[in-house]
Amino acid sequence: MKKDNKYKEKKTEIKEELKTEKKSKKKEEEKSQEKAEEIKDQQKQKIVKKIQLTPQEAYKFFQDEQHKLEHLNNDLTKVEQAIFETDKTIFALKELKDSKGKEVFINFGNGIFAKAKIEDTKNFCVNTGTKAMIFRTTEKIISNLEKRKTSAIDSAKKLHQLQTQTQQNLNQLYKYLTQLQQKSQAKQDNL
Repeated sequence: MKKDNKYKEKKTEIKEELKTEKKSKKKEEEKSQEKAEEIKDQQKQKIVKKIQLTPQEAYKFFQDEQHKLEHLNNDLTKVEQAIFETDKTIFALKELKDSKGKEVFINFGNGIFAKAKIEDTKNFCVNTGTKAMIFRTTEKIISNLEKRKTSAIDSAKKLHQLQTQTQQNLNQLYKYLTQLQQKSQAKQDNL
């Protein structure tokens, strides 16, 4: 019995030591991460201090970033529209699976429609982009559209990241230009 108690005590003691060790390691890791973030912040500040733009350069850079943001906004709108259109097409193809023999309206554009009966809901004609049409199964078309949609979503994410970074650049430049303007105004007031 004494051996069992000693064994249990030793086991408990080892567990306590392991817990303490884990806590200690965790604290060290946290301190290490904090130190790394602090170093990154210091490096960023050094970079910002090294880059001294003249007011004209800062203003030009500000204008360039504004134009870049406008283009990113336009590109993002186009990509989001493409995602929406792709979703509509996928939905329509899925709905058509059960529409064999039903009458539908085909949109020719500019408000012109034709009434037609759908005979084949398993195959559709796809424009290959070279003035040629090929037949594909509904499943294959939906699969291709899903891939296209995934790619467009990835593009939208990247554009959004660029948009955020550009907006941050604009905010920093705006602050810098405001400081320059205040310094200039203070000099004029002292004269």
